[in-house]
Amino acid sequence: MEPRHPLDAFFAEHIPLTQAMGLHVAGRDAGGLRLAAPLAPNLNDKGTAFAGSLAAIVTLAGWALTTLVLREAGIEDAQVAVGRAETDYRRPVRSTLLADCRQPPPAEVERFLDAYRSRGRARWELEIVLMQDDAIAVLQRARYHAWRAVGSGDG
Repeated sequence: MEPRHPLDAFFAEHIPLTQAMGLHVAGRDAGGLRLAAPLAPNLNDKGTAFAGSLAAIVTLAGWALTTLVLREAGIEDAQVAVGRAETDYRRPVRSTLLADCRQPPPAEVERFLDAYRSRGRARWELEIVLMQDDAIAVLQRARYHAWRAVGSGDG
């Protein structure tokens, strides 16, 4: 199957776990980014989504949004990583895993991009949710860091 989004190809090549999970970009708009993965390869012994899969998809959603915001601003040389994450598992997930990372307001996006452009590094806080039956099943609040790759130009 052809990747549906350019990040799907990156995931396939650089993060093998995403292939085992069946993870892919399900949407991107001004409001944020959605990652999806089917339940079947992410099951635990209770017939619900494995907490490790839930942690992976919400963490990757924050990484992916941060990476895309930088790329959409013409910054291709950034390295991105999660620095801190607090994940609250509120209820079992019994269906497709859908992680939504909300894009911060435009002023926050500009602050993040300006910091990167001026100092070669930036960080911001993101909130990622995974819903089940119209209620939050997983909530992650995380800090993502971006820095200029060694030996790169001004981005």
